[in-house]
Amino acid sequence: MISVLIPIYNFNVAKLVKDLHAQLLYANVDFEIILGDDASTERQGNEKLTTLQGVTYFSLPENIGRAKMRNLLVEKANYPFLLFMDCDAAVLYSTYINNYIVEISRNISPVCIIGGVAYRPQKPNPKYYLRWYYGKKRESTDADLRNRKPYKSFTSFNAIFSKSIFEVVKFDESFSTYGNEDTFFGNQLRNANIPVVHINNALYHDGLDNNEDYLKKVETSIDNLISLLNSNKIDSSFVNENRLMATYFKCKKMKIIPVLRIFYKIFLKNLKNRILKTPSLFRLDLYKLGYLVQHV
Repeated sequence: MISVLIPIYNFNVAKLVKDLHAQLLYANVDFEIILGDDASTERQGNEKLTTLQGVTYFSLPENIGRAKMRNLLVEKANYPFLLFMDCDAAVLYSTYINNYIVEISRNISPVCIIGGVAYRPQKPNPKYYLRWYYGKKRESTDADLRNRKPYKSFTSFNAIFSKSIFEVVKFDESFSTYGNEDTFFGNQLRNANIPVVHINNALYHDGLDNNEDYLKKVETSIDNLISLLNSNKIDSSFVNENRLMATYFKCKKMKIIPVLRIFYKIFLKNLKNRILKTPSLFRLDLYKLGYLVQHV
């Protein structure tokens, strides 16, 4: 019934897999857990998890990126429902698997069901604060709120799909680096009229980047947006539900992009330093816009 698909890069998934495995056994459903290691540079011992019933593991000799790995995992899956999660997730609810099973029975296939993301309540070390704070404020939201704009809130961090969806759409393999591949996939689901339903069935996101690494990922995600823009893959629905792109095009319509480029050329480095010293979502939003107008 369920194929659990976990792409791995430099992370030990033993606790996550064992928690999922116990719940799947208790639910008494046919299942498999497929672990795909995308050429990790650090050995984590995840291959030992194959001693558990239904768990398989493979490792690639070269890194192929998040989108290609997800598509590869889909190809290897044997069951009609695919449960995706990131390797740095942790189980929050003892009824996590059963919650999805109940929701599957309520919906007509094909469907995509998003469980959501949660962050630990305790503040982390200050050097990890930016990623934690962003997640708490922008990502960890109630299902009722997410269902108002279901495609905008799409994430494959914790989602279950009908496998038949991937006969219509796939993760765009031009995304070889971090950022906005989920946003683009969500827009593909919208264009294909595939329903997306959000429920409160979150996983913890435990793999926090430090402030500097997270800011580098933010820059990479904007580079991906620029690539989409240059390849004419962005449509109006994507722009309307992407905060950064919507702001950019408003500024472009107002013909103030040249002025913003001059402003950010002077102040972008100082803004970056202030974000790293005192994390702030307002400053982060300003930085994203500045990085975009400087590189588009």
